[in-house]
Amino acid sequence: MAGTQITMTVEDRLARAMLARQALPSTGPLAPRLGEYLQSSTQARFKTQTAPDGTPWAPLKPRYARRKKYHQDKVLTLRGYLRSGIHYQVVDDNTVAVGTNAKYGAIHQFGGEIDQLERAATVRYRSVAGKVLFAGKKHKTATERAVTIPAHKVKMPARPYLGISAADDAEIREIIREWVVERSRG
Repeated sequence: MAGTQITMTVEDRLARAMLARQALPSTGPLAPRLGEYLQSSTQARFKTQTAPDGTPWAPLKPRYARRKKYHQDKVLTLRGYLRSGIHYQVVDDNTVAVGTNAKYGAIHQFGGEIDQLERAATVRYRSVAGKVLFAGKKHKTATERAVTIPAHKVKMPARPYLGISAADDAEIREIIREWVVERSRG
């Protein structure tokens, strides 16, 4: 799985000892259960807007929030592509990876700087009551001006969405316990 991901390996000595005592050949069917849970748990963070450790995600900058077209009150959600792009992949009997193939997934998870190259743009503006305002295409009397936007850096704060919370840890243990009990009953 390309992009950003977190990989979980079951290394619980007690569960492994119990499995060995019961002579179970592999934990293969367990990995998809864990993957499904972790996928849904990760996607649920987009509703709570919190990191796995419970801290809220950094809020949007007011300037961006004002011009954002959809979901102005939601961080990491414009059209829901990042959230819906969260998937799990079973790596082997003991390992499941949860993450996204989205190219921009890593910058949102870890934060960092994005280099913006210099570019040319056309700016439309109009004058209202002595104030100069940006104008959209619907304003017929707007003035257009070609401008050059210099190269600059955009700082992205880290907004971790991948990871295992305390509640996830407890649920993972419960899923493993239920699976072991199911297998022991035959």
